[in-house]
Amino acid sequence: MPEMHDYPHGTPSWVDLTTSDVPGAAAFYGGLLGWEAVDQGEAFGHYHQFQLGGRVVAGMMRGSGDMPVVWTTYVSTDDAEATAAAVREHGGGVIVPPMPVHDLGVMAVFTDPQGAAFGAWQPGAHRGAALVNEPGTLVWNELAVRDPAAVTGFYAAVFGWGHETAPMGPTEYTTWSVGERPVGGMLRMTEE
Repeated sequence: MPEMHDYPHGTPSWVDLTTSDVPGAAAFYGGLLGWEAVDQGEAFGHYHQFQLGGRVVAGMMRGSGDMPVVWTTYVSTDDAEATAAAVREHGGGVIVPPMPVHDLGVMAVFTDPQGAAFGAWQPGAHRGAALVNEPGTLVWNELAVRDPAAVTGFYAAVFGWGHETAPMGPTEYTTWSVGERPVGGMLRMTEE
C-alpha cells in the first residue's frame, strides 16, 4: 500500500468535500468506497475525516448558506503565506487567507485566473492523506478550465509545476509534474 508521510511542495496532498448533507455523504461514500466518516468534534467544527482501513484518505465538512456541494484539492506548500503572495502576484484570488488549523497545519483557499478554486496546505501534525494510489483513495487530480493557456504559467509560478501538453482526440491534455513526477492534469472545459 502506498502510505504517505510527506508530500513535496507542489504535490496535491488532500481533498475534502463540502456538502449540505454530511450524514448522506458519509453513507454514500461509505457504501461506494468503504470509507468511515469520523467526526473530529466540536473543536474542529465537526469536520469529518474519511478513513479507509484506519488511515485518513479525505475530509468532509458542512457547507454554509447556499455554498455548492464541491470537492476541493489542497496542494502541499512549504509556506502558505508565500503561496498566497504568489497567487496574488500572478492574477489569482484569495478566498480564505492562510489560517492555522490548531497544530495540524495552515490552510488557505484560492482561485486561479480562470476562477477555479483550489486549496493549499502547509503541513503541521497533519501531513495529508495517509494512503493514496490504491482503490478507494486519491489517485489523480484534474483541472477543467475554459482557457488552459491562461493558467499554465500561473501554476508554474505558484507551485513550480512543470507541464507537458499533448493532443487528446479533438483537444489537448496537459500533465502537471513536480520534478519528474506527474501530479495531475488539465483539459479544456467545453460547452458540453
